[in-house]
Amino acid sequence: MNDSTHNSTASEKLESSQAHAKKALETTAAAAREVAEAAKSSARSAYATGRVELGAAAQDLKEAARSTYADLSQTAKAKYGDLSQEAIDRYGNVAHRAGEAASEYRVQLEDLANRSEDYVRDNPFRAVGITFAAGVVLGLLLRRR
Repeated sequence: MNDSTHNSTASEKLESSQAHAKKALETTAAAAREVAEAAKSSARSAYATGRVELGAAAQDLKEAARSTYADLSQTAKAKYGDLSQEAIDRYGNVAHRAGEAASEYRVQLEDLANRSEDYVRDNPFRAVGITFAAGVVLGLLLRRR
């Protein structure tokens, strides 16, 4: 082959090589665009799904908090009722014991009053003397203050 034919063939091969490279580049770019669009679409889908799932999780947490609050409130009311009943029972116990003690002291005071009345009837002059002496002592004590 001569040089010009050889140059022309080399030139054609070079142009053909460039055309193939350009076509490969265009195909690669188109594939890259498709991959980018698919990735963008997947990302949007994942974002939308994540947003829905986060909303559902927030709703579940809200319902769990309400349920927990209701349970705690109910437990507190029950405990208050128990404590209130216990306080009422204890108050009843104390009132009953105080009533019994008051009755006992009333009986003792009535007995003392009866004995004092009998003593004054049996010993009127002695009773007046004791009363007079107690009055003098109380007068002296109160005068010092």
